[in-house]
Amino acid sequence: MTDRPLSSPRADRATLPAALASPKRFGVAIRPPRYAWNGEHFVSDRLVDVDRASVADQPGRIEVVVEGNFVGVVADSLDAAQNAARQLAIEWQAISDTGHGNDVRAHIATKTNSSDPLAEHGTPSPAHRHDYGWPSRLRWGDTPGWVVADCSEQSLMVWVDSMSPEALAHDLATLTGLAREHIDLYGPSALRDACLGRHCGDDAAVDAAIMSRRLGYPVAVWLDATYARDVQALGEAQRISLRADLAMDGEISDFRYHQAHISGDIAAVGLWLCGCPPVQPAMASPAATYSPYAFRRHRLATRRDAGTHSHNDGFAEIQQAFARESFLDEVAHDSGQDPLALRQRHLDDPRGIELIESVSRRAEWGKTSSPADAESPDLLRGRGFAYAQRPDRHQRIAEGVRSAWIADVEVNRVTGDVTLTRLVVGQDAGPDIDTSRLQQTLQARVLSSARPLLGRAPTFDEWGDGSEPPPDRDSATSSALVEPTDTLTRRATNDMPATPGATALPEADLAPAVAVIANALFDATGVRFRQPPFTAGRVREALQDPTSPLQKNVSEPPALRRGKRWFKAAALTAVAGTAMMAWPWKGAIAPIPRPAANLYSAETIERGRLVAAAGDCAACHTAEGGQENAGGHAFDTPFGTLYSTNLTPDEETGIGQWSYAAFDRAMRQGISRDGRHLYPAFPYTAFAKISDADMQALYAYLMAQPAVRAETPANSLSFPFNIRPLMAGWNALYHDATPFEPAPEQSDLYNRGAYLAEGLGHCSACHTPRNAMGAERRGEQRLAGAMVDGWEAPPLNQQTHSPIAWSEASLYDYLRHGASSLHGVASGPMAPVVAGLGELPEYDVRALAHYVAAQMGVPAGDSESVQADAAERIASTQSGPMGMEEGERLFEGACAACHMESGAPTFSSAKTSLALNTNLFSAHPDNVIQSILGGVHADHVPGSGAMPGFSDSLSDSQVATLTAYLRARFAPDQAPWKDIESRTSEIRSYNDNP
Repeated sequence: MTDRPLSSPRADRATLPAALASPKRFGVAIRPPRYAWNGEHFVSDRLVDVDRASVADQPGRIEVVVEGNFVGVVADSLDAAQNAARQLAIEWQAISDTGHGNDVRAHIATKTNSSDPLAEHGTPSPAHRHDYGWPSRLRWGDTPGWVVADCSEQSLMVWVDSMSPEALAHDLATLTGLAREHIDLYGPSALRDACLGRHCGDDAAVDAAIMSRRLGYPVAVWLDATYARDVQALGEAQRISLRADLAMDGEISDFRYHQAHISGDIAAVGLWLCGCPPVQPAMASPAATYSPYAFRRHRLATRRDAGTHSHNDGFAEIQQAFARESFLDEVAHDSGQDPLALRQRHLDDPRGIELIESVSRRAEWGKTSSPADAESPDLLRGRGFAYAQRPDRHQRIAEGVRSAWIADVEVNRVTGDVTLTRLVVGQDAGPDIDTSRLQQTLQARVLSSARPLLGRAPTFDEWGDGSEPPPDRDSATSSALVEPTDTLTRRATNDMPATPGATALPEADLAPAVAVIANALFDATGVRFRQPPFTAGRVREALQDPTSPLQKNVSEPPALRRGKRWFKAAALTAVAGTAMMAWPWKGAIAPIPRPAANLYSAETIERGRLVAAAGDCAACHTAEGGQENAGGHAFDTPFGTLYSTNLTPDEETGIGQWSYAAFDRAMRQGISRDGRHLYPAFPYTAFAKISDADMQALYAYLMAQPAVRAETPANSLSFPFNIRPLMAGWNALYHDATPFEPAPEQSDLYNRGAYLAEGLGHCSACHTPRNAMGAERRGEQRLAGAMVDGWEAPPLNQQTHSPIAWSEASLYDYLRHGASSLHGVASGPMAPVVAGLGELPEYDVRALAHYVAAQMGVPAGDSESVQADAAERIASTQSGPMGMEEGERLFEGACAACHMESGAPTFSSAKTSLALNTNLFSAHPDNVIQSILGGVHADHVPGSGAMPGFSDSLSDSQVATLTAYLRARFAPDQAPWKDIESRTSEIRSYNDNP
């Protein structure tokens, strides 16, 4: 095999080996409960035992790979592998019991020296001193996709979108013992133009290689947001400490730089778990640490650490430039100096000074950006500068390339998204840089909406993580494997016309890329980020809590002061409203002119649309046949009838005159703008859990919708429930306005699902029975099922009465697609809920299914025994019960054509047998009666057809007879329902006169 540079993996589909293009087996790696890189060593829980019998009843062929502390599961499909991985019983010995220490947290925490690397005996505290970090993994990946490995004794072939192929090749050589020339890497390479560090594609590649090497055939691994755990576990790979003393004239008199490691390159997780720590290559030259600036006194120091190794000097240059240029920006700001002027006065290089002046003129450095609130109150704008000087190949700094960057960014204070709006780059050697292409590539790679600025740290109120499912969940075909990566290449390069004579991006010095955006972020927000990634979640959190770790609110720049005007009046009003919460009579919040529909950015409005879909606003605030969100939907309660209000921004009948403070108070406290108490049929008890960012986005979305004039009908409530001030006492007893807090012991997926279910989704509002005062019951009764609008919302806890046990996979199918093959179709009030969930990202629906499955205590997938139980139930209902001839005639005439397999062609048929229908196993006949009278209209389930209603063709007596027959035939192990006819009459009357 030819020895070729591994920095250019092949992506030619014509030459892609068939084993990589169409793998037949799919693997999932299972990480220990606790594992981490602590700054010097890798530590993890120790594997004690794997019970292979625990997945014996899973369908298909399941193989378990164990090597050291590495565990992997391989199956015939990705779904099967994921389900088996959740089901596999594994015993781990906690790290505190392995002889390595008392607590895993002590190992995970970065180890620090007892002495300060910048301290000098007898020297007073420096005027300026800051530490900067760099993560071991910048992100879990650029996008979800396949990683495939085919390992034999003689060679290894891997398909992977690696940003650091040389480092990955070193890891794979260590794992397999193969020489580098026998390791072939395939994958797209266009996006390596903006290579800034390693991501978890390398970890997934090593996982696939471990399983393929053990089993002897190709294995495909799906790289998605689950690998974000590796990002967190590997933590920080580099720490750089800087110090500067300033003379009276503002010149830096003493500059100290200490770099903890010569490189921030940490081997793949699988390698450590297998017990194959990387063999260290030759260390890079100490001259790799440098500074382009001249100070009166300076000292540069780098500690060599055997725990890291370097395959790409560009990584080290980017890390050094980030720390140095961020630090100088801080020094300039703290000392009241212009950031460019500070650098120029410490350069004794005419070429560098001239370059900075040239870039400054092109970017109009001194020109102030337009105020943030002039166009959109949710946008902040800032500008940053960074400079670097790359040594030549002989490590000579003076002969190297100088590079000066100025970047303008736009920060959405609601979503946290960062947009690179302008980039001016100057480079004093080589061909001209295509700045337009560089800006677009960095926006796609560094500031993409799915993983903004180098990565995404999942938080409970992030909307999706980009981990959409593979095109074919049962196989990675050639198109499924290759097309997504080709699409990525097109996305990064499309509409990027090359300037005549401009060079490709590899010729650009990328060292200033991260620093310039960090400095622009500070200018926009006043928050100093001293470690990437600068994710949307971190930016948003920093704006709300500037004292959080790795960032500090140094000051309040003009951009942030301008943006704060938007919140000032709202904050004062909210404080006043909060102060009066103890009183039954609440003060009104002054009306405002209706906000312009285009006041908020498109990103904020789109986030608000997702919030509204998750909250199912339209389902409750749209009357039958009415306009969306215009209100008028009737709710029948034990206390009378309530009508939903107009949510459109109409100034007279809707919320057009509501300020954000008024909207927020209503959503969290149940107090209308005019001071009236709202009733908990509007689930403010759940909406209080919504995050500030989501609440602001929802307000923006609703205010951007068309205004509809629609008066809300007057409620009809019995005494004393029609006296609204009494709700103050109800709130004191039953309303907990505590914001949602993620459970630290749970996974990100669980916490995201909990946030959606307990807050926006307000699942308990329908699925929890209420007490005599209309409050949700607690304890064992939580999620135990309830009656809503004449329908039964079934239990979502372990009291479920489904004939076939639910699974997380079935719950996902039901919530995502509106139907489960083992449980039926979503109907009644649940149908619009599923339709709303169809708008949400894939990750969010999976999180919701995961959380509900945890409450129900059900397994991840449907085992072979469950499938067999379902088949047995269906087979046992092929004939009807004796003595119910009239019911059988009604069934044969109205139902059998769709609900029984006759062998004759038919245009419509039920996808799920009635023998598996949960409604027939309930203690109440209501859902069955409702379905017979009104039909099942599953417009949200493509291809499912619809069941017509029989309210006009069947009498109450006939409906009761048919209902009793269905119960006896398809749920023969359940007791017969009583008083069916009287209940049918009540339901018909309610439906006719809601």
